[in-house]
This record gives sequence, structure tokens and C-alpha cells, in this order.
Amino acid sequence: MTSMMKFVVVITAAVALTACASRPMNQIANVQPSGTAFDNALAQDYTALSQAEKAQGDHRDADTYAQRAMAAAQGQSSAPDQVELRQPFLKDKYVSELSEARQRLVSALDQTGRTKAPEDAARAQSSYDCWLEQASEDLQPEDINACRQAFTDAIARVEAALVAVVEEPEPVPAAAPPENYLVFFDLDKADVTPEGMSIVESAAADANETPFKRIIAFGHADTSGTDQYNIDLSQRRAEAVKSALSELGVQADTIETEALGETQPLVPTDDGIREPQNRRVEIVIER
Repeated sequence: MTSMMKFVVVITAAVALTACASRPMNQIANVQPSGTAFDNALAQDYTALSQAEKAQGDHRDADTYAQRAMAAAQGQSSAPDQVELRQPFLKDKYVSELSEARQRLVSALDQTGRTKAPEDAARAQSSYDCWLEQASEDLQPEDINACRQAFTDAIARVEAALVAVVEEPEPVPAAAPPENYLVFFDLDKADVTPEGMSIVESAAADANETPFKRIIAFGHADTSGTDQYNIDLSQRRAEAVKSALSELGVQADTIETEALGETQPLVPTDDGIREPQNRRVEIVIER
């Protein structure tokens, strides 16, 4: 071999190696995913298909899947293959089922399948393309069935995600506001007056009619006595109301009493002032 011939062989080999290295199927390893969850899942699936085709020596389809993988990784996912593009190579027995499958796939993708079930949607698309490609070659029945089954499983999960109803927790009913009754007392007295008894009767009827958590009788006094005297007086008033409620059928152990003295006047006054509205018991029914 002359020197010139050796040079030509070396150059030819170098060109061939460069061309091989530049093929899409040999470049996908360098691609960094940057798209949506669906795009990135689709890129991974197409990459796997490209590698499988390359291992089988089908470099044409390996390049095709690699190009789709790189586009998807950059957020430019392709649509599922159209049956018409491969129909010249498809046997009639495959056309109808593949056409219906593509229509089903496109419908699911258009109905937010890419966002509601991104990984399953990507698997459905890549499996469909695999199924169509293998059917057009019609050489490996096991591969055709495997791609078909993968599509069937994935598209079923996508469709389930589209119709899934998120069960909203039943709203917890707000606690009923406490019901209050005011029983007023005479000056320096802890006896329930006839007018006051009518209020107690209303509170007892309410309590006996509807279940409740507890009843609190808050005793109050005006500012006409000393602090301690008013505490004691308000306690006696609260106990008087509790006793009246018990006599009207309300369980005594459900009634609590609390003496507030002159600390929470209904009508604010100076010290030493006789104020009828501050001489009271407030009945609070908590539901």
C-alpha cells in the first residue's frame, strides 16, 4: 500500500468515526433534562428505546428515539407517531387497533394527562410509539406484545388519574355559640325573684330540650360592697340559680358556678355605686 493510499484510509476511518460519534444515538448521554416532569420522563423512556434499538443494530430507529429524547429533555416533546406515517409498512391487522389506541392516547394527553400523571403519560406515549414501530417491522411478536401491553397498562393509569375524584373532608360543624340567660337580683339579696325564676325556667327548658356539654352560672355583684363581700354575695347568687335549675330537672353535676363579684359589671360604674343590672347571674349553656 502506497503512502497516499494509507493516508486516504486513515482519513476515511477518521471521518467515519466522527460521523458515528455525531449520531443522535451516541449523543443522548450528554443531554441534561430541563423540561416538565412529563418531558423529563418522556426523555428517559425514549432514551431507553434508543439504547435498545442500538443494541439490536437498528441504528435508524435508535437515532429517531434519541432525537425525540433530546427534544423532550429540552421541553420540546414530540407528539405520538401518526399511524399514517408507517401505514405503508403496516399490515392491515394492526391499523385499526393502533389508530384507536392513538386516539385514546391523544385524548388523555389533551385532558391534562401530562400534568396529572406525567410519568404514566410519558410511558403511554413511548410505549405506543414502540408498539407502532415494532408492528410496522412485524419481525418480533414478543416485542410487539410487550410494547402493546405497556401502553395498555400506562394509558389505563392515566385515564384513572383523570377521573379520580378527590374526596374533600366533610366540614366540621362549628360549635354552637353558648346561649346566655340573665337573672337579676335585688340589692344585697341572693334569692331568685319571681321575674328571675321565669328566666331560670326558660334556661332549664332549653337545657332539657337539647343536649349540652355543661352549664355555668356566673355570679355578679355591683360595687356597693367590699370586694370580698361582693365575691361571697355573687357566689350565693350563683348557687341559688344552680339550685333552681336542679329543681327544674337539670342534672346538678352538669352545672358549675363561678363567683366574679364586681369584676365584670354589665354597666361600668365607680366604686360604691348601686347598679341593678350589675346584680345578676349569667347562665351560660355550652353545647
